[in-house]
Amino acid sequence: MAAQANQGVKTKKRFSLVNYIKETKQELKRVTWPTKKELLKNTGVVLTVVISFTILVWVLDSLLSGALKLILK
Repeated sequence: MAAQANQGVKTKKRFSLVNYIKETKQELKRVTWPTKKELLKNTGVVLTVVISFTILVWVLDSLLSGALKLILK
């Protein structure tokens, strides 16, 4: 019974900077990098969304600030 309980316990591996760098290089070889066209398109989408939400928050802030001024007057 005790032997079965110990089977689920994994031994902690010692950190090795060399192994970490090797594994990182291997993982980066598997990455599918976007093309320049995809990168520019996705950047445009992100900038459009960020600017749109910034304007939306600014408009809502202005409206609520004006409403609060009217209420407190």
